[in-house]
Amino acid sequence: MLNFFRRFTKSRFGLIVVFVFLAVIALAFAAGDITGIQANGGGGGGGGIVAKVGKHEITDREVRERIDLFLRNLQRDGQNVTMEQFLAQGGLELAVDEMINGAAMVEFAQQSGMQVSKKLIDGEIASNPAFLGLDGKFSQKQFEELLSQNRISPITFREQMTNERYANWLVNRATLGSQIPEGVVLPYASLLLERRTGIVGLVSTIAMDPGPDPDDKVLTAWYNSKRARYMVPERRILRYAMVKPDTLKTRTAATEAEIAEAYKKAGNRFAATQKRTIELVTALDQNIAGQVAAKAKAGGLTAAATAAGLEARTLTALEKPAVVTQVSQAFADAAFAAAPDALVGPVKVGPSWLVYRVTKVEEVAARTLDQARPELATEIAARKLAEAIAALRQSIDDGVGDGKTFDEAVADAKLAAERSPALTAAGANPDDPAFKPDPAITAVMRAGFAVEQAGDEPQVVPVAEDGSFALVALERIVPAAPRPLAQVRDRVVKDYLVDQALIKARAVATAMIAKLEKGVPMQQALAEAGVTKGPPPKPFDFKRQDVLGPNMAPYLQMAFSMAPKKAKLVEGPNREGYYVVYVDTIEEHSAASDPAAIQRVRGGIAPQIGPEFARQFIGSIRNHLKVTRNEKAIAQLRAELTRSGSAR
Repeated sequence: MLNFFRRFTKSRFGLIVVFVFLAVIALAFAAGDITGIQANGGGGGGGGIVAKVGKHEITDREVRERIDLFLRNLQRDGQNVTMEQFLAQGGLELAVDEMINGAAMVEFAQQSGMQVSKKLIDGEIASNPAFLGLDGKFSQKQFEELLSQNRISPITFREQMTNERYANWLVNRATLGSQIPEGVVLPYASLLLERRTGIVGLVSTIAMDPGPDPDDKVLTAWYNSKRARYMVPERRILRYAMVKPDTLKTRTAATEAEIAEAYKKAGNRFAATQKRTIELVTALDQNIAGQVAAKAKAGGLTAAATAAGLEARTLTALEKPAVVTQVSQAFADAAFAAAPDALVGPVKVGPSWLVYRVTKVEEVAARTLDQARPELATEIAARKLAEAIAALRQSIDDGVGDGKTFDEAVADAKLAAERSPALTAAGANPDDPAFKPDPAITAVMRAGFAVEQAGDEPQVVPVAEDGSFALVALERIVPAAPRPLAQVRDRVVKDYLVDQALIKARAVATAMIAKLEKGVPMQQALAEAGVTKGPPPKPFDFKRQDVLGPNMAPYLQMAFSMAPKKAKLVEGPNREGYYVVYVDTIEEHSAASDPAAIQRVRGGIAPQIGPEFARQFIGSIRNHLKVTRNEKAIAQLRAELTRSGSAR
């Protein structure tokens, strides 16, 4: 959910762009992914002040807009994060903190005498692919239209690009020359060689008695505390009209007149011709080519080439123009005049010497109009179909640009309008797990989730590589909300009982720790606790480097963070219970004599050094400047966001 956001803020450029420059980065450097950008506050604006950095004020309105934009971008990517989830994971604090970082860098840069010239910003705008016209050059009209569509003024856009440039200059400079001495790397490399032994047991939820089913009061209270578990992501109902090549094929069939005209203009395409297959060896030295020719007379050309350390190649069933393209005109003339199976060469062609043999000659008869008709009809129909699709798309696009509604555009183009069920950004229907949408619906839903609100201008979007496209309009937004208890009662009862069993499993596992640390064997401790179901205890003996990775079991992660002769517990995935981990021995090993291990660790640490320098540098900037946070205003903003459930 927000984990990738947290990881991003730890990267060099993540420190710059998250929230603070999100709008300008998304538009200026994502070239084409420009939907969903909303006006930002630039350098200030109305609303309560949540923080001050020098003379710069950060308002609650700016924070709202950044959060709103962030959530919409997540939704476009198919990640349906609610405001409740965002706030619960510290999103507001991250937003405010990163906006302070951005403002601090701009303030520090300006105090230090840095200046971003108008010429530099003009150059970046002019070279941005998003602002290029059909002629491949910068289009002022395209620039203004894109900013207008996304509710960004040119002044604000330039200000944000200027601020982003300050941040890049400062952070890039701070992270140059970050080298890691071996004394820093060695302890980490040695950790990889550390060996641990022990045993792990599982106190499974299935081994616990969850107790009686809850009554209505208990179940309702429990459901209200776990509403996020039953959240249905935001869905949207779209109206759309598909245009596929198949629907236009009847209008684009080739006529007899078109076929006859194409045949007439085909030149020698359907005339009688000859194809030849030629075995060819190329050498840079005449003597070597002569040796190949001599040996080829007694055997094959391929074997002769191999003996000389060369490689023969075959030009298979080519007409003369193709041979001209692949070799040369002179060679083609000679090869098509040579007798079949005769060995020719060495002959000089350019800087090379060639030895070749014509191994096959195929005479291709001329084709009459009737014989060429199927091929020409297919080509003409394909060309007309591509032109018809392009013309129809342009016509619909122009109509929408002139203010036509979805219904008007569909009627004028004689299309069939359809209505989607309430679907997520990924095209799934939470109310019907068996629902399998047409693959084209995925592109349609992506476009629908990029629209701000119902009633906005319809969008023309490509849906397949064959030229298919769709006209899409947002009809209704179904906000993210938990399913009513009545709809999921059986599931909630089951989840409640599992949670009760999990609580008991934790209590049992906790009680086992003292016994294990006193020397009671794991199997005995489980038996005394009444754990009769679940897998048996499992001994382990691993080096840290053997178990590192994204799929590392939770109990092994715990085992490598404990002292010897100690026990700890860790919750298993999917509420399966609690693992009780006991570490018996720890063997430490030095990596001083293992350069490969040191180099691997250095390679893993190196990407973290630059971001760490950047964080420390930004922290120093904040300490240098006068930064104040209005905690009361931040708390008030949190309350408002919690109540509204939206950053809008």
